[in-house]
This record gives sequence, C-alpha cells and structure tokens, in this order.
Amino acid sequence: MKPFSVSNKINLSVILALILTGVMIAWVISGSIYTSATDQPDFAPDPEQTSLPKVETQYIDAQRFQPSIKLQGQLEPIQQTQVTSRIQSYIETQHVKLGEYVDQGTLLITLDAENRLSQLTRAEAELRVAQANQRATERLIQQNLGSETELLRQQAATAAALAERDRLRLELKHTEIRAPFSGFIEELPYETGSSIQAGDHLVHLVNTQQLKMTGQVPQQQVKLLSTGLPVEATLLDGRKLGGQVSFVASLAEPQTRSFRVEALVDNAEKLRLAGASATLSIQLPDQLAHRFSPAHLSLNNQGRTGIRIIDSDSKIVFHEVEILSLDTNGVWVSGLPDRIELVTQGAGFVELGQQVEAVRIEAHKVEPPYVELR
Repeated sequence: MKPFSVSNKINLSVILALILTGVMIAWVISGSIYTSATDQPDFAPDPEQTSLPKVETQYIDAQRFQPSIKLQGQLEPIQQTQVTSRIQSYIETQHVKLGEYVDQGTLLITLDAENRLSQLTRAEAELRVAQANQRATERLIQQNLGSETELLRQQAATAAALAERDRLRLELKHTEIRAPFSGFIEELPYETGSSIQAGDHLVHLVNTQQLKMTGQVPQQQVKLLSTGLPVEATLLDGRKLGGQVSFVASLAEPQTRSFRVEALVDNAEKLRLAGASATLSIQLPDQLAHRFSPAHLSLNNQGRTGIRIIDSDSKIVFHEVEILSLDTNGVWVSGLPDRIELVTQGAGFVELGQQVEAVRIEAHKVEPPYVELR
C-alpha cells in the first residue's frame, strides 16, 4: 500500500471546493427562477388601486322638528287675595259659605253700619249750612261789605264739611264687603257677630279659572323662549291643560344664573288644582332638522362637531352641524341640506376628499316629531 502523499491531499481539497461552488451556484439560480415566476413585476397594475373603496351610506331627509323645554313646578291660582275690613265694626251677615264660587262684585259680608247713617245725615246738613254761609259771604264781598278773610274761613268750613260727608259715605260703603274678582271662598275666619278692626282679613278669595306656573330655565335655553309660546301642563294623574308663556325674565337669578319663566294654564272647568305639582312642557317653534344615530357624529381637526357625507362627486365631505337634541335613541341636528347621503359605515377607513363607492341602505322615518330639549 502506497503512503498518502501531500499532493493527493491538495487534489482532494480542490475537488471538494469545486463541488461546493457548484452546489451554491445551482441554489442561487433556482431561487432566482422561483422569484421571477412568483413575484409581480413593478410595472404590473395593482387591482386594489384601480377599484374605489366602498362605504355604506343612507339617504336622510329633513323632517319637521318641534322641540320642547320641560319644567317641574307647582300650579298657583292666577289671582288670590285677603279681602280686609276698612272700618271698625261687627259682622252683621255672612252671605257666602266656605268653598263657594262667587262672581266679581258679589256681596260677601255685611258689617254693622252702627250710627254712621245718622252721622252722614248730620254731615250732609252741616255741609249745606257751610255752603250757604259761603254764598252769603261771596255776596257781601261783591257789595264791598265783607272781607276776604271771612270768605276764606267759609271756604275752609265748606271743605271740611264736604270731607266729613264723603268720609261717612265711604265708611257706609265699606260696610258691604264685595268680591273684587270671581273665585272660590277659601277662608272665612270670622263668624257673624265678631268684632272687626280695620285691616282684619275677612275673606280669602282664590281665582283658579287660570293657573300660573313658574319655573327656571337655563341661560343656554332662554334665548329660545318668548311670550305667547304654547305650553302644556301634565298633572300627576296624567291630565293635561293647555296655555301659553306669559312672562320671560330679562334678569337671571344671581344664585343659579337661570331665568324665571311664567305660564298661564287654562282651567275652564274650575278643577281644584291650585297647589298641585305638574310638569310644564313649553313647545318651541318647529324647524327642519335631521335625526340619526349619535354614533355618526365626529369631530374635525378644529374640534367641531359634524358628520361625514357624500357629495355629488361621490367624495367624502365633513359637514358641521348644530345639535338640537340628544337622547339614547338618536340626535336631532340642524345646519344640513334638506337631503343628505350620510356615511353610516366605513368612514374611518377613508380620507376627506377621497372618492368612494357608496353602498346605500334604506332609510327609516324617525318618530315622534316632538323632542324634549335637555
């Protein structure tokens, strides 16, 4: 056996290197061929770039929208007063009963005239005497037989007699207590024969043909109110009474910064409702508005609220809106054209101004037309 020489080792190394080089060349060539067969060339058109992105849209038409403002409060009589005595006397006769309804001018109570009638007769006689003395003095002055001072004295006496007569006439008139307006007798604190002082309350009279309700409106909503707006008062038992706004304050309450609002509610049936709690709904003027899900609202780069719609060129457009009413069922907004094509899905995957393909869905009419402003 021949010994293994150095030259043999060199030849073996050369052969192995050639074999490895060939394998590497074959592997590279095969990879290039596979890439060429599977990769898309740079000049080939991209089908994703040639088709427009799709978004879901819905046509929404403006509807008549009549918002309302609701207030909680208490119904009060339109008029109430304590009819008082103007003189000192005794109750002679009570002509009405507690709870009775009376018309304006009805005689309620007669007070004892005592000796006022005889005093009036005497005062009238004294007045005639004073007037006669004054006329006599005037004739004397015309004949240069009287003095100006005497005439002034007689004129003063006549005026005093006239004042006394009128005072007694007025006191006699005040013995008849009459209703200053139509209403219910709410209180009769004195009985017949009771001694009365001037200023004592004899009758509490309440007019409930109309009821007044007062509430507070936030400063953000007071600009929407004006006198004459229709209102509806809902009682605890569900009954409803109609009326209108009668007063809107021009000055806000310093503690709450809210404005006082009063409404007059008709009560033609004279229901006993004064003092009862009620909910007042003030119906604001109607206007055209759109209603949809609040999920479609978004903000632009300036932080303004709006929605994304599709214009006539099928491009995405942001349109600002003013929110009129918002609840869990939807939002009412203004500031839009009468008919819009609202993007309902896919708005987050397209850019403003980008042309899209719209997939339209059927719109549904929103009910009811009356919505409470909050």
